[in-house]
Amino acid sequence: MTTRVMFCVGIFFALVVMALTSATRPFLQLDLWLDGRDAPITAQANALSPVIACVNRIDVQWRVAYDRYKKPQPPLPRDQRWLKSLKDFDDSDAFNVRDIQRDVCGQGLTEKLDLLAWQPELARQANEYVRALSHVTTTIAPTRFYREASFTSGSQQPSPGELDAIERVSQEYIGASTALRQSLLPLDAAQRPEQLKLIEARLGRDIHWDLLAYMIQARETVDVLDEAMKNRTLTPKLLADTTAKLQQAWNRREPWLAPRTGGFQNKTDAARDLWLRIGEPGQSYLEALNTLQADWHNHAKPERLSEDYYAVTRSYDGLLSHYNRLARASF
Repeated sequence: MTTRVMFCVGIFFALVVMALTSATRPFLQLDLWLDGRDAPITAQANALSPVIACVNRIDVQWRVAYDRYKKPQPPLPRDQRWLKSLKDFDDSDAFNVRDIQRDVCGQGLTEKLDLLAWQPELARQANEYVRALSHVTTTIAPTRFYREASFTSGSQQPSPGELDAIERVSQEYIGASTALRQSLLPLDAAQRPEQLKLIEARLGRDIHWDLLAYMIQARETVDVLDEAMKNRTLTPKLLADTTAKLQQAWNRREPWLAPRTGGFQNKTDAARDLWLRIGEPGQSYLEALNTLQADWHNHAKPERLSEDYYAVTRSYDGLLSHYNRLARASF
C-alpha cells in the first residue's frame, strides 16, 4: 500500500470516528478549510449560511405572523386556495415555530463565524437573536404559527397580563431581529456578485451562473420595490422595468430543463434539480408582480394594491425558502 493510499485511508477512518463520536467541530473546521482553499469569500459565505437560513426560515414568517396578529383578518376558507397556500413555504411539515427553531436557529448558529474569526459583531447579534427567539417562543404559544399566523390558541382569549407579555417579548424580539438584519443583509448582498464572478471565471455562464444570477435578480426586484414603497417613489414604469429584468433572468432557465440523456449523474444535475424545484414558486413570484402591475394599470383600490404588494413579498419569501432548502443540501 502506497503512502498516499494509507494517508487517504487514515483520513477516512478519522472522519468515521468523528462522526460516531458526534465531534462536529472538526467537521466544521475541515469544511471551512476546504472552502478557504477555494476562495476566502467561499468560506465566508459558508460561515454566513446558517445565520441566513435561520433568518429566512424563522424571522420572515415570524414578522408576517406578528403583522397579522396586530391586524387580524378573517381566516381563509378551507378551499383549494388554502391548500395551495400550505406549499408557499418549504416548511409545510412543521406545525409550529419551535420545530424549525430547533432545526436551524439553535445555540450553534454562530460556530462557523467563530471558527473563521470573521464578523464578531454579527456573531454577537446572532446570539442575541437566538436568545430573543427562545424567549418569545416560550412566552407565546403559537398554533400552526406559519400558516395561521396566530400567537394564541383559538379556544382561549388571552388575559390583559398575557397581552402585555406578548407585546413585551415581541418588541424585544423585533429589536434583536432588526439589528441582525441590518448587519447580515448587506454582507449577503455583497457576496452574491463576487460568487457570480467566481462561477463565470471557472465555468463560464453555465447553468450555475444563470441560477445564481436569477436569484440575485429576484432579490434585487423585491429590494427595489421595497425601497420605492418606503420612499413613495414607486411608479408603473419602475415596476414594469423591474419585472421585465426578472422575466429575462427567469427565461434563461429554459435551455437547462431539457430531458437528461444517459444514466449517470453529472456536475450540472444538482443545479438542474434546483431550477426544477423553484419552478412553481418562481412562476408565482412573477404572477404576483404581473397582478400588481395589472391592478395598478386598472386603477384598483389602494386596499387591493396593498394586498397585491403583500403577495409579491410573500411569494419572494416562499421562493427563497424552496431555493435555500435544496441549495443547502446540494451545494
